[in-house]
Order: sequence, then C-alpha cells, then structure tokens
Amino acid sequence: MDSKTHSAARVAPLTYLRWPWAWLVICVVWLGIAAYYAGQFRFDASSDTLVVEGDPDLLAYENVVDVFGGDDFLFLTFAPHNQRPLSPESLADLADLVDALADVQGVKGVFSVLDAPLLKSPPISLGELLDGFPTLMSEGVDLALAQKELSESPFFRELLITADADATAIKINLAASERLQAATAARAGLNQADAQGLPPEKIRQVQTEFRQARESFLADRERVLGQIRQIRGSFQDKGILHLGGVPMIASDMIAYVKSDLSVFGGSVVGLMVVALAIFFRRIRWIVLPIATAALSVGYTVGLLGFLDWQATVISSNFVSLLGITTISLTIHLIVQYRELLHTQPDLDHQSLVMATMRSKFAPCFYTALTTIAAFGSLTASGIVPVEYFGWMMCVGIVISFLATYTFFPAVLLLLPKGQPSANIGDSNSFIRALGEFTRWRPGIIAALGVVCAVAAYFGITQVSLDNRFAEYFDRDTEIFQGMRYIDENLGGTIPFDVVLKFPPYEDLSFDDEEDDFFAEDDDPYPERYWFTRGILDRLEQVHRFLDAQPQVGKVISLTALEDFARDFTEGKKLTGLQIVGILGAIPEDLQTELIRPYASPHTGELRLSGRIIESGPGFDREAFRKAVVDFAVGEVNFPTDGIVVTGMMVLFNSMLSQLLDSQIDTLSYVLLAVFVMFLVLLRSLPHALLGMIPNTLASATVIGAMGFAGIPLDMMTTTIAAICIGIGVDDTIHYLHRFREEYARWGDARIAVSFSHASIGRALYYTSLTVMAGFSVLCFSNFVPTVMFGLWTAVAMALALLANLTLLPALLVLTHATKPAQPELRSETV
Repeated sequence: MDSKTHSAARVAPLTYLRWPWAWLVICVVWLGIAAYYAGQFRFDASSDTLVVEGDPDLLAYENVVDVFGGDDFLFLTFAPHNQRPLSPESLADLADLVDALADVQGVKGVFSVLDAPLLKSPPISLGELLDGFPTLMSEGVDLALAQKELSESPFFRELLITADADATAIKINLAASERLQAATAARAGLNQADAQGLPPEKIRQVQTEFRQARESFLADRERVLGQIRQIRGSFQDKGILHLGGVPMIASDMIAYVKSDLSVFGGSVVGLMVVALAIFFRRIRWIVLPIATAALSVGYTVGLLGFLDWQATVISSNFVSLLGITTISLTIHLIVQYRELLHTQPDLDHQSLVMATMRSKFAPCFYTALTTIAAFGSLTASGIVPVEYFGWMMCVGIVISFLATYTFFPAVLLLLPKGQPSANIGDSNSFIRALGEFTRWRPGIIAALGVVCAVAAYFGITQVSLDNRFAEYFDRDTEIFQGMRYIDENLGGTIPFDVVLKFPPYEDLSFDDEEDDFFAEDDDPYPERYWFTRGILDRLEQVHRFLDAQPQVGKVISLTALEDFARDFTEGKKLTGLQIVGILGAIPEDLQTELIRPYASPHTGELRLSGRIIESGPGFDREAFRKAVVDFAVGEVNFPTDGIVVTGMMVLFNSMLSQLLDSQIDTLSYVLLAVFVMFLVLLRSLPHALLGMIPNTLASATVIGAMGFAGIPLDMMTTTIAAICIGIGVDDTIHYLHRFREEYARWGDARIAVSFSHASIGRALYYTSLTVMAGFSVLCFSNFVPTVMFGLWTAVAMALALLANLTLLPALLVLTHATKPAQPELRSETV
C-alpha cells in the first residue's frame, strides 16, 4: 500500500466498519421508516409550478385575476362527423355535450355558440334589441345566416367557432377553491403576523391548512379534468373533439413525468444492469451498486415525504440523477477493489475492503461536496420549484455518500473474497489510444480546446428562450393535437392580458331627458355610463395594435364587442347613447361572458385578453411586452403605471428568464466552490486551475451547440450546465488524484498520464458510459423537455469524459516538467 493510501487511512480510519451486520440492520430499519414516509411524497400538478413565487409579474397577474378572473378555463372543440356544426342534428349533440359539461361538479360555467346573441339571423333593429337577444335556440333563426354571422363576427369568430365554420368551441370555466383562496391569503399574511408575535402553533396551523387545502384542490382538479375527458370520449362517435387550456398543460406535464418515472425507471435500471454486467462480469458488482442506489433513492424520497417537499416538472428527474450519482460513486470503489485484488492478491478480504474505502474516501468525499456545490447554485434561483430541486439534490447526494460508505462496504464485507478478474489487466483500446495521442500531441489537443471555447462562445450568444407549450409534447399525444388545433383554428393557445387604467366609475345624476330615457330608478347596470366614447377610443387603439402583431391570434375586449354591435350603425362608431343602450340591453347571464371579464368600471380598468399563436414564427416575448407598453405610453398617452401586460405568457417567460439569469449569476459561485474544493483536496493551485477547464468547456460547448442548432433553453435544459459541472467534475477529481500519485511515483508527466489512463481512466470510462446510458433512456419520453434534457445531458457527459481524458492530461503534460524516473519501477501494468 503506497504512502497516499496510508495518508488516506490516517484521515479516514473507518473503524465503524468493524460491525458490518450492525450497519446492515441499521440500513434496513431506516429503509422501513423511509418507506412509510415515501407514501406522503407527491407531485405538484398546479399551474403555479410554472411561475415564480414573489415575482412582481405574478403579483400583477394575481391582481388581474382578482378583478377579472384568470386562466382557469378549458376549450373543447367539436367538429361533427359528416355534417355542418350548426345543423339541427349537430346543435342537438352540442346541447347534450354542453349539458353534460355543466353538470360536472367543479365546472363554474359553460359558454358556447348556443349562448351567442344573434343580430343578423335574421337582422333585428336596435329597438328590438332592447327586448332581448335571439340565439341559435330561438324560434325563427336562420341557421345558414347564423353560421355566416358567427364565423365572421369580430367577437365570436375564433372564440366559439372557427373562421371556416367547420367546428365550434366550448369555453369551460373551472371553479376556484374558496378554501384554497382563504388559506393562500392567510399564508400571505404570515410574515407580517409573525413579526407581530404570532405563536408558532398558529403559524404551523396556517401552513398545514394551506398544504391540505392545496392537496384537496389538486385532487379535485384532477377529478374534474378526468370527468371532462370522459365526457369528451363519450362524444367521439358524434365528431372530432380536441381539449386544451392552461390547467391541462400543467396537469399533463406532471402526468407524463409520472409515467416516465414508472416506465423509464425500470428501463434505466435495466440499462445499468447491462452496463455493469459488461464492465465487471460479476453478479456482486451488478447487484451491489443497484441496491446502494435504490437505498439512496428510497431514503431521499422518504425524507422528502416527511418534509412535505413536493416534486414538480423541474425536479422530476432527481430520482434518475441521484441513482446515477450513487452508481458512479460505487463504480470507483469497485474499480479500486478489483485493482487491489489484482495487484495485492495476498491481502485478506477485510483488508481489501478497508484499503478500498480508505484510498477512495478523499476523492469520493470531495466529489460529493463539489456536486453539492453545483446543485446548490439552484437554491439561489429565486424560483421555488428550482430551489426545491437544488435542495432535493443536495440532501440526496449527502444520503448517497453516506449509503455508499455504510451499506456498500457492509454488504461487501459479508460477502466472500472474490477472485481476481481475468480481464483486469486488459487495456481498453479507446482509452489507450486517447492516452497515447494525448501524451505525444498535447499542443494539438490544447489548440482544439481553444477552438471549441471560441465556437461555444458564439453559440451561447445565439441561445434563446422561445419556448412553445405545444412543442413540449409528442405529436401523437392528445394534448399536442388539441393545442395545435386550437392554436391554428381558434386564435392561439397561450393567454396574455393587457390592462388599461382609467379614472374609476362614480355614481352620476341624470338631468338630461335623453339620459333619463335609459336610466331607471332600479338600473341593473348603472356602471354602463362609465363607458364613454373617449375611453373606448383609447381602448380601440391598443386593440388594433395587438391585432396587427403577427404572433397574436385572437384578441377580445370591448372593442371586439363594439365591432360586433356596429352592425346597427353601418360600421360607424357607436355614440355615447348607443353604447349605454346596448350595454343596458345585455342580459345578466351574458354580462358574465361579454362584459365583466373585460371591464371593471369600479376599479377603472379595461382588459384586453389575447392569445399567442405558438405555431407562428418565433419572437422575443419580453420585446413584445415592451412594444405594447411603449405603444400605449407613446401613442395613446397612457402613463407608465397606466398599463400592465401580464398573463401566463408573461409569467412563464419571466420564470425562464429568471432561471437563466440565476444560472448565469450563480455560475461564478459554482466555479468558485469547485475551485476551492480542488484546492483543498489537491493542495495545488495549478492543479486546481487546470481542473476547472474540462467541465466548464464541456458545459459551454453543449449550450453553444444548442444555440447553433436553434434549440431554445427550457425549464429543464437550463439546469444542464450546473448538472454537467456537478457530475463531470467527479471524473476530474478522480483523475487528478490518481495523476498526482503516478507523477509522484514516476516524476514524468507522460508516464503518469499513461498509468492514469490505464487505471482511473477505466473507472471514468465506466462511470461516464453508465451515466450516459441512464440519461439516454429519457429520449423516449413523450414530454419533449425530458427528451431534450436526457439527450443534451448525455452529450454533456460524453464531452466531459472526452475533455477529462484528453484536454486535462494534455494540459498536465504541457505544465509539468519531465523528471528522471524513480529507481524502483513498477513491474505490473494496471
């Protein structure tokens, strides 16, 4: 045993391994406890997981929701088989469908073409309008004229019927949870209440109520969505139906992730088994790493269940990451054990195990610390789901290290001593070729590294965040087909809102006889007098601007409603009296769909509700928001605080932007933390600096390649850089640790590289291929961000392996002088 091994032994005596049975019993007991709490581990399927808690944009959105209502609605399209949508038979089927949806508990209301007022089918006068609106269900309605009117209506076209009149749409408004709203309000006031000395018991009570209310709401929402899907399925024989909406996006994201975990979990384990079998050809070296990884995952899931940390789309891959990290640690131990068994066959089994664990304690310990440092960067993102992902991985890696240094050696000590492998001395031709080329052509490799760095820089400058929800799902999935159909035929998919602020409504007195004509003693809608011609003109300017943007589909506001009403005025703008008259004629039930979602006279706000066409050309969402604000301020003379642009489009883009910014901001922290770990472990400033280069270059190259390929960063791929550094740096630590031993023995960098490649290079090769195999399985998911995450992380791991076996040793050769060889030469080749 060399001096380095003895040094490690002094640092880590590992006397606790004298009682392997005791540790095995402890591990089993803790596994039972973890299994109990693992049942409390959950996924959060709410749309809140797509936004940034505490974000000013979120606060603005919540204000809009309080005044006008939010995005909790679905669209269900209905295209009858072999007949027109407004034929009597189709309308009867549509009425049955609407009734079935309205009967679902949790559906607040249903709005369809059956509720749309008709003005020209046949034409009616303004005087007749005051007596009520005809609809498709009224007697004497000309269905042919109604189809033409609705499909050309500026308000109902692409809202309730497609422009070609081939399909109708039903807007399904989902009910909010009063319990959750109350619990959310109570939790929001916790900080202020806590400052005033609120008892800890009361704080826990509020937090518990919020958690329970949220869980109850999510379970009920899943029930509602499930019943709506069942109704959709029961009408498939009547026509083609597509379902879409923000609540479905969030729900289906989690559904696909859950499915991936169950389906691909077994596939990942299967691939790991195959890889370990190919690498080591021993049952113990297959079962033991898998069991250690399973134990680590089980402990972590149980702890997360106990802490009530819920997984989201962003953190859904933590199980795979944790399992892969654990197996990579065990592979290094296996390679070291097999090497000692080959070089020192006379050692007894206990000494072999102890020597293995001692010699690898320092590199494995610092590997865990550097990986924690990399994932720890996510905890500073300011995005709650991302922060939880970072904490999940940090906690999981601690557990993984503990399991690797308790369960793994305990079981190994209880097994009989193995026989030296017949192929342990065989060199890997790929690793040997890399080593030979690197030893004698270090300058070429360093130059190629510089070229890659320059190319990566220019690629990174082209990275975008142009995410499209529809493209998150496989083309064969129900949600993709529904979203694409709605996007192309019903004016876009992802909603956004523009809110304009005016002086609020105040009660008016009526001295004019013409005004008294419309003002009754008990006016059901007195706020109609707030809608002056001046207010509507300014609204119209912003509405026309949005309509002119190529990325914007359907825009709904009172301007669209006025355009609809201009049939009475031969296309001319309505006068003040006509505005008041028409608003007063709209029934109460229609006001909830035609006026109140777009106007709040008491707060002085008007809302323009638009949708983005995701199938259109890409665009910068932040630039679009700025353009809307600039137009309203510069051209329509709104004050800067008189316009708000919000909605799911803004919130999701804000989340991606903040996630990317946080990763950029914390990259320096990650690199500094990794550098410090290198410095403490290696006690060499040059080695610490050189160790930073390979994985940083690999991460930058992957992000640059995505930029050149036009692949936008999404909620998952933004974390690739941190993950690549966190996992890839493990190889760097182990290689530098072995290189220093070989260089101290031989005094020649080229010889040290040769022996390092022949020994630790094999472990790096095994661990990296295992990691790549694990991530590559994700490429078969139906959830595209998971596919991209698996693909590009596997590529990043491949690049990190290549960099650690070429660029790192090349730099070591270039920076280390050749010394005379030691007089005692090692006779064997590892």
